[in-house]
Amino acid sequence: MGDIVHGDKINGDKIVGDKVAGSKVVYQNPGQHIPAPRDGRGRDGGERAVVLMMSANPNRDAPLRLDEERRAIDQAIVRAQAEHRLAFKIADAVRVDDLSHCLLRHGPAIAHFSGHGTAADGLVFSDDHGGARPVPPDALAELFAVLSDGLRCVVLNACYSAEQARAIAEHVPYVVGMRKWIDDEAAILFSTGFYEGIAHGKSVPVAFALGRARLRLHGYTGQAPVLLAADGAGEEPVVPRS
Repeated sequence: MGDIVHGDKINGDKIVGDKVAGSKVVYQNPGQHIPAPRDGRGRDGGERAVVLMMSANPNRDAPLRLDEERRAIDQAIVRAQAEHRLAFKIADAVRVDDLSHCLLRHGPAIAHFSGHGTAADGLVFSDDHGGARPVPPDALAELFAVLSDGLRCVVLNACYSAEQARAIAEHVPYVVGMRKWIDDEAAILFSTGFYEGIAHGKSVPVAFALGRARLRLHGYTGQAPVLLAADGAGEEPVVPRS
């Protein structure tokens, strides 16, 4: 399937969406949270798998098309008629201190981060004043080591996120990361293909391949996400077809 590294976990990309099926948590200002109820049940009464999209865009000089990414993810779920199997949750303007809260509250099967990353500092989150706060790979890895229960995949849809992905892959079955810079359009395309596969009951490796295929169909050949797979990660779908 290409660019799948076994023996670790996944490094990945990010996703884009439009309208949101599911609840939304918006971190507008430090200490100001607007949570939606945790209603993780489908129409059959069973638990829905959660896709949690966390985003941060503290760099006002380089805005991201996060609304489009949300729409793309949401529409992938809606088109697959998978709303009763997948709950799409959102956390905006995520600060470092919000990460553990989001993961504990929603218990996602897929944790998706959309935002900025740099070759020198890795992933960048918001600080309490709306500024940029880089987070070291080992610190992120430690957090996911503690909160990996039920987590099948982490998607890092940000530039230069491969190093963070490799660190997280020690603790999560699959991680998707970006080897280098990726533009917004490519990030959205990858997310669209990836979540389309997930919503249709495909495994993470197949969904990853669909995301890469969508990039190539649109002429993107150099912006390559990488998937890290742990030994024994398994090929079962995140969301079984009903």
